[in-house]
Amino acid sequence: MKTAIYKDSIEKRISQLIFSLVFIIILTAYVIFTFWYLNNEKNERITLSKGVTKILSQDFLRLILIDEINVASDLTKKLQAFPKIQKVILYNNKDKKIYLYQADIPQESLNIFTQSTPLNYQGKQYGKVYFEFKIESIWEIFLDNIKILFLSLLVFLSLSYILVRLYSAYFTTPLLHLVNFLEKIEFNDHMKHYKIKNPYKDEFGKLYEEINIMLNNINTFLKEKKEAKKQLTLMQRYDGLTGFLNKRGFINSIKNILGKEKDSWSALFYIKVTNLSTINHVYSYQEGDYILKELAKKIKDAFSDSKLNAYVGSGNFILFYKKDIFQDKETLLKETKNIADALVTLLSQTIQHKEKEFTPEIYVGIDLFYAHKDPLEAMKHSHIALQTGKEKEQKIFYYDPKNELQIKEYFNIFKELNDALQNDQLELYYQLQYGTKENIIGTEALIRWNHPKFGLLTPYKFIPIAERTDLIIKIGEWVIENACKQLQLWQKNEKTKDWTISVNVSAKQFYKQSFIPHLETTIAMYKVDPHKIKLELLESLFVKNQQEVSDKMNTLKTIGFQLSLDDFGTGFSSLQYLKAFPLDQIKVDQSFVINMFKNEKDIKIIKTILYLGNLLEMNVIAEGVEEKQHYEKLKKLGCHHFQGYYLAKPQSIDYINKYILKS
Repeated sequence: MKTAIYKDSIEKRISQLIFSLVFIIILTAYVIFTFWYLNNEKNERITLSKGVTKILSQDFLRLILIDEINVASDLTKKLQAFPKIQKVILYNNKDKKIYLYQADIPQESLNIFTQSTPLNYQGKQYGKVYFEFKIESIWEIFLDNIKILFLSLLVFLSLSYILVRLYSAYFTTPLLHLVNFLEKIEFNDHMKHYKIKNPYKDEFGKLYEEINIMLNNINTFLKEKKEAKKQLTLMQRYDGLTGFLNKRGFINSIKNILGKEKDSWSALFYIKVTNLSTINHVYSYQEGDYILKELAKKIKDAFSDSKLNAYVGSGNFILFYKKDIFQDKETLLKETKNIADALVTLLSQTIQHKEKEFTPEIYVGIDLFYAHKDPLEAMKHSHIALQTGKEKEQKIFYYDPKNELQIKEYFNIFKELNDALQNDQLELYYQLQYGTKENIIGTEALIRWNHPKFGLLTPYKFIPIAERTDLIIKIGEWVIENACKQLQLWQKNEKTKDWTISVNVSAKQFYKQSFIPHLETTIAMYKVDPHKIKLELLESLFVKNQQEVSDKMNTLKTIGFQLSLDDFGTGFSSLQYLKAFPLDQIKVDQSFVINMFKNEKDIKIIKTILYLGNLLEMNVIAEGVEEKQHYEKLKKLGCHHFQGYYLAKPQSIDYINKYILKS
């Protein structure tokens, strides 16, 4: 372990620090000593001058008083006993030089210190004595003490070097040991054996302990990372809820199967639990997850001969079969039909959970193909078959290219319909409603689409498509706004001020939270009387949450809107709805009116509806009045309001203004 491998090692830094400190301290101490020595020497000279003056005061006094040569000679001999005195001058009170003493050493070569001392005797001053003393210079002091200085430096630097070695060894040895240990570590899945020995009980011991803890944590992290990577791989291929392959795993697996095995017939079953979202919303997602797990278990146990099972989310399962037994189309159809029947029967069985019973609604779409096929295309075809089967209410349905064309047409119409809203291609037609005297009592607003390619389209061509999406909400709002705009004009006209406008409301539109606020905003904008607006509701709207429906209907009634039950008699619980909801009008479905002379039961049903309406104080209007005899018969039965082609076809507002209002 050598620190030489490091450009700026701890030993080097400590050496530089300690050597610098020692040198500075010694040099500072020497300078302080020198200045102390000089000052002390000056103080000694001052003391000496005072002492000499005191000792030789009588001699100095005799010279001043009698000025004898022998006295001066005697004084000179006495001053020679003080080698540090270089010059002495005696002055009387009149500053007259009386005596001069000069040492043999030339004055200019000396470092001289001067001092003047008064000459006093018995409290009286007779003169003063001027002294010049030799003192050593800084350089002389340095030369005198240079050996001691270098010896001191040598001793202290040697001690410093030993101290450096001790301290650097104390610090660097543990660190280099730690560095060498860390250099050998390979960060992999086998880190458990890495542990540094800890002989220290100081801060280094704490550092070693923390290193070991860190290595243990890294080892744990690497294990967790490996496990997470494994789980991620599983998540990328498998569904966590059912344990089946997910979409990605299914596609990769089916590609391998189709690529390796010889060509033969294959079958892809697309299975959907259509009421899963209802179960999730009504109960909870936990209940829905439980049902999915139970269905997956049933599929795994009962259909273990399938090549692949997959769950692709939203209640959708996929089964893939590829068997040599599928040698011809007839055998293939028979086998797949048996499998599909078994799937529907098994998966439609009631599931009990937490004292609740759930009955899954199962639909199956099947795609049959020979040899290799793109898995995504097979999934798409089987899903198209499933969707078509749902629309036709057939639990099992095989893929037919014609169905795919219909779906493409549906998406084309959806896109064009969305554009129609933006480009003002929609228009409201109005079918007039009449009383018993063939007087106009109101209208029903019916939407039309001025298609740039196909011309004027009735709602039967596009409303069912809009109802599958939220586009029906935008269309419904558009109808209400334009109907209110027209009603505003009719309220200002004497001939039409009492007319009402009936507007059809879809279930999605009704359940939308913004439905009532939008109505309120619209009638306020156009300043129309809500009593002149009839909102026509279908029985299918009442099936879900009857309390919510009742609350909304009561709110609408409070605002002033009239409520009409459309196509009465075609549902399953019409009488219950008449009792439960605040309706103003019952609309007799046209199917009873059109066939009233072909089937006497229809007349009896119409009589019953009219009787109920009268009994419950509800307005009854018959639609589908196509012929005069329909009109006359309905009047005899007690009907007072009519709508149909015999009286008026749906017409544009321009036609009504030009031919109806002016006649």
